[in-house]
Amino acid sequence: MTMAMLRLRRTQTSCALMLALTLALGPTLASAQGTAAGTYPNRPVTVIVPFAAGGGTDIVARMLGNELGKRWKTGVVVENKPGASGQIGNALAARAKPDGYTLLLSTTALIQEPGLYKKLPYTAVKDFTPVAQVATSTNFLVVPASSPANTLKEFITYARGHQGRLSYGSNGNGGSSHLHGSLFNSVNKLEMVHVPFAGSAPLLTALLGQQVDAAFVDISPLRAQLNSGKLKVLAGTGPKRSALLPNVPTMSEEGIAGFEPVGWFGMFVPSGVPAPIRKTISDAVVDALKTPEIVKRFEELGLSPAQVAPDAFAERMREDTPKWEQMIKAGNVTVE
Repeated sequence: MTMAMLRLRRTQTSCALMLALTLALGPTLASAQGTAAGTYPNRPVTVIVPFAAGGGTDIVARMLGNELGKRWKTGVVVENKPGASGQIGNALAARAKPDGYTLLLSTTALIQEPGLYKKLPYTAVKDFTPVAQVATSTNFLVVPASSPANTLKEFITYARGHQGRLSYGSNGNGGSSHLHGSLFNSVNKLEMVHVPFAGSAPLLTALLGQQVDAAFVDISPLRAQLNSGKLKVLAGTGPKRSALLPNVPTMSEEGIAGFEPVGWFGMFVPSGVPAPIRKTISDAVVDALKTPEIVKRFEELGLSPAQVAPDAFAERMREDTPKWEQMIKAGNVTVE
């Protein structure tokens, strides 16, 4: 036998051994992966909230975490990591090990940030995978009861007659409240001065105290004041009227376009989490959102349980991102 024939025989033998080994280990490896996904979670799960304790996102995360813990028979721990308008918590979640044991409950800010900041420590579409949309929230244009305007059109006329002398408040620079107010200024050729506050609660207090002339306020803090007679709700954002305020028209009904995207709360995992584990999380979240306790509490907060699965949520994010970017540009919004 020549040396060439000998080398060929050895190569063939080696390939045969490798093929046999692959065939032998294949079912074992597949079984091991399936077992890992099938036993998830077998230890506590952490939900990162990129905002301070006590806020709407924190409340939603803790309610949901409690329901997930019941279903998974393990602890679900909520960790608040506030700072930099949510960027600190989001960045921590993006860098977490993609094993399904670190979740992120974030908000619409995640897809608004690219239009507001030149540089971010993460890329929403690449570093996170949505597993479920949790809830949606509507903003309303609200004025003090002392305002001479009783309708949206009356307010626009009043503001045009007082250019540069009226102010609108928001719950912080760069948030939906700010973006809506800035866009409202732009499309109606108004010159209201923006006054940011550190959250919705102080914003509402300022509005009640007539420290600002108008504000876009989300329904959660607004709900307690709906029957107080101290405020007037002129219009809402979103594609349709709120079930809580069915008599309040939307901006689009009043002929003002661009206010269709709504705010949302969503559950995410770091990119790279195996699909079976993502499905386990998604199914549990969507199921939890159907419980009467969650539905009732969300309604009390003025939120609508979304129960939107990953693919539909991801599509909604893709559709809404350019709309928020357009809103930012139209309103000439800048964040220092």
